[in-house]
Amino acid sequence: MKKVNRRDFLKTSAFTGMALTIGGLRPMTSWGAEPFKIMVGTTFSGASAATGEFVRKGVNLAVKEPGGTVLGRPIEVIERDVPNPNEGVRKAQEAVEKLGCKYLFTSPSSSTALAVMEYAAQKKAFVLPCAGSDAVTGKSCNKYAFRWPSPTWGAAREVVPRVIKEYNAKTFYTITPKYVFGEDLLRNTKEVLAVKGCKLLGNSYHPLGESDFSSHLTKAMASKADCLLFLNFGGDTVNSIKQANNFAVSKVSKIACAWGSGITQMEALGAKVMEGVVWGLQYFYKIDAPGNKKFVAAYERDYKEMPPYIAANPYIAILALLQSVDVAGTDDTDAVAKAMEDREYEGLTGTEMYRACDHQVAKPYYTLKCKGPDAMKTKYDFADIIGSSTNLAPCEETGCTL
Repeated sequence: MKKVNRRDFLKTSAFTGMALTIGGLRPMTSWGAEPFKIMVGTTFSGASAATGEFVRKGVNLAVKEPGGTVLGRPIEVIERDVPNPNEGVRKAQEAVEKLGCKYLFTSPSSSTALAVMEYAAQKKAFVLPCAGSDAVTGKSCNKYAFRWPSPTWGAAREVVPRVIKEYNAKTFYTITPKYVFGEDLLRNTKEVLAVKGCKLLGNSYHPLGESDFSSHLTKAMASKADCLLFLNFGGDTVNSIKQANNFAVSKVSKIACAWGSGITQMEALGAKVMEGVVWGLQYFYKIDAPGNKKFVAAYERDYKEMPPYIAANPYIAILALLQSVDVAGTDDTDAVAKAMEDREYEGLTGTEMYRACDHQVAKPYYTLKCKGPDAMKTKYDFADIIGSSTNLAPCEETGCTL
């Protein structure tokens, strides 16, 4: 028998304990019932440990909303640190084969999500991937994977035209992470620029976790492009924009970010650095939708702050899953997958739905413009939404075969 270390025991028992108490006494049928298990795999350690903390908060609220139970069974969350694809698959295998877990949430990289999806499909385990690569609901799709974030295909078709219009930009330079997500976002950006009659003057690739962007920024400034468009994510975007500010890139080119994580990055950079920057986002707390207002109120009540995208994604993905399990009346993954397909529900962006053809959520992607310090009305008022649209590739063009 594999020993469970104290850290993993405490993580699991903490959520099980929460399921026992939140929402008051649960129905008698749930006492002694087999737990409904969800593995949450993300980065809980190292430089990206903050990601895990926000994911935990979102998961907490999703579990809390139905009273900590589904089908009269306590919901048990199994947290696992998955810093890379190999660890992602290993932890998923442990959860599925040794702990009897049928449901997995995985983030934040596309490479990890794709690796976990491939393994889980063999075991008929359900996966909620928090990842942007088009392959997730494209050529690598499977019957048991359902994605909430918009893919890079849709993101580029919302934010790039907004940047062109907002900046009156005709020429671009891009800085891109060298892995599957970055390649997808760059390809889609090129396609949109071509359709709009704009020119990409150059691109610089960087590895994940890059600390020195000086060579990339020097090349970007030498191009004298109308817009320097960052195609990276998370800490890489924060580091690159900070250094762009130090290099005074804005004196040569306007700055935009195609794929931001929102409030966490804005707080890290500050309004002075962010002023005037155009951002593309999956989620922002100002979205005017009933489901989002409910989520923001609950998040602020429990955590005394505004929710970021990396908390919103697990919240709504797991909540929609739990609702589908109730609809199916069983935890059988085939039945739950069928219940989840084409079912409309109240999401964070309005009425949302996972398409049956590829299991991609139909939801908007958003473009924001950041404010300067003097324009902020609250400490979270970093930006306003200036546009949004829902863009999904036609089912027959995604490469998905379910």
